[in-house]
Amino acid sequence: MEDTTILIIEDDSDILEVLSLYVQNAGYHVLKATTIQEGLQVFSTQKVDLMLVDINLPDGNGSDLAIEIRKTSEVIIFFITANNTVEDKLQGFDVGADDYITKPFVPKEVIARIKAHLNRKKVHKKNQLVVNNDILIDFEEKTVYKQGKELHLFTKEKQILFYLVENQNQVLSVEQIINQVWGYDEFVDLKAVTVHISMLRKKIESNPTKPIYIQTVRGFGYKFELK
Repeated sequence: MEDTTILIIEDDSDILEVLSLYVQNAGYHVLKATTIQEGLQVFSTQKVDLMLVDINLPDGNGSDLAIEIRKTSEVIIFFITANNTVEDKLQGFDVGADDYITKPFVPKEVIARIKAHLNRKKVHKKNQLVVNNDILIDFEEKTVYKQGKELHLFTKEKQILFYLVENQNQVLSVEQIINQVWGYDEFVDLKAVTVHISMLRKKIESNPTKPIYIQTVRGFGYKFELK
C-alpha cells in the first residue's frame, strides 16, 4: 500500500504524530502539514489519495480548504474536529467531506474508516480514468470532467475521445476513427475528423494550439497521450 498516500493536516503536534504513526503502520505513505497554506502546497505538488484535515487550523478553517480542493479534485477528505454537533457534521459534508472523525478518537477506528473508503474508491476507479489531476473520464457514466466541471461534448466528440482514450498511446488512423465512430457503410469526409478533433481540443486542452492530450502524428493520425 506504499503507493497510497495520505496527507494529514493537523496543527496539534501530538495528534499529528499519533495519526502519522498509525497510518504508516497500516502501510500507507504519509505527508504532513500544519496549516492550510502548507497543506495546499503539498497537495499541489504531490499525489494524494486521502486527506485527514483538522477543522480549526492556525490560518483558517478546514472547510475553506475543502472548498478549494473540491474545485479541482475528488480526493477523499476526512474532517477531524472536536465539534460533534449534527449541524457541524452536516456543514462538513456540505463542503465536500467524505467522513467526519470526532476528537477524542480511537486511531484503529480511523484506520478502519480509511481502508473502507479507499477500497470503495478502488472499485469505483475501475470505471474511471484520471489524467494529471486535470481530466476525469467516467466510462460507465459516459461523462468527462475538466478541473471538476463536467464538459458538454457532442455525441461524435465523445465517441472519438473515448475511442482514443481506450487505445491510449496508440496511433489511430483517420480511417480507423471514421470506421469506429461513423461506421463502414457511411461516407464521411476525412475533414470531419479534423474538425471534431479541433473542437475536442478546445474543450479538454488548456492550450488547444499546443495540445498535450490529443496528439497529431503527421502522416498517420491521432493518439491520446498518457504518460
